[in-house]
Amino acid sequence: MSRTSIRRTFVTEPTDDSSGNYSRRVPTAVQMENTSPPCGAPANEEPAVTSVFEPKNLFLAVLPAAERALLRNLLTFQRLPQGLVLQEPEQQVEHVHFIESGMISLVAPLQDGTAIETATLGREAILGALSAFGPHRANTRTIVQIDGGAWRLPAAEFRAAAERSPILKRMALLSSELTLAQTQQTAACNALHSAEHRLCRWIVQVRDRVDEDVIRLTHEFLAQMLAVRRPTVSLIAYELQRAGLIRYQRGRITILDKAALERGACECVEVLREKTARTISDLRASF
Repeated sequence: MSRTSIRRTFVTEPTDDSSGNYSRRVPTAVQMENTSPPCGAPANEEPAVTSVFEPKNLFLAVLPAAERALLRNLLTFQRLPQGLVLQEPEQQVEHVHFIESGMISLVAPLQDGTAIETATLGREAILGALSAFGPHRANTRTIVQIDGGAWRLPAAEFRAAAERSPILKRMALLSSELTLAQTQQTAACNALHSAEHRLCRWIVQVRDRVDEDVIRLTHEFLAQMLAVRRPTVSLIAYELQRAGLIRYQRGRITILDKAALERGACECVEVLREKTARTISDLRASF
């Protein structure tokens, strides 16, 4: 590993993709969606916000009291189980999701059945934010990759609220710009950076969003995410484990040295962190 000088002794443990799978094949996620109402409207939706409303979504968290009150009674909390498909390409966007926890992937499916991840979104994201400007259709498949939750409301109600508040409309625009920037940065990363640096980048981004050092996923999903073959994933994971950065076994990654992972990641980690911070700052400046 070129960017890490520390080497440690370790015991290699077998990876068992059938145990503790966290990121399943896209067909499995689609089958899960077929057992639930469209646009991810499962029965695990909880009642509207209580008197204490302290959202972790970065956009909701910084809203002034008036705008937060405007949305408050419209929001319900939806649990997001791994594998749930929230959107399919060309599907009418019916709900807006303020991602509160966990992680979702924007995935571009191809005609041969393969797919590649074009962006990962967490609590810095508003899925369906363009609904503030009118009805529209999704461009990608959106899949929950790590369990979490979101505050959601019907797209039509979000649009009506945005019509009453220039700040909400500004928030929707900034959120959409941030998602576009994440997609563009991921495209550049996939084309120009090594699979090793991309894997380090992806692990760090997940850690930023879920605040946990254990990430459950399979060889197959990692291969899809990196756009490489499964043996390549095994080789990269072996090298990262050999360097003492991670432990990779039984469908999970355990982060052992986050600082070293950040050094091993490409520039995209900091680019996206800075873009996120700048976007939230721009929203604050509009108050």
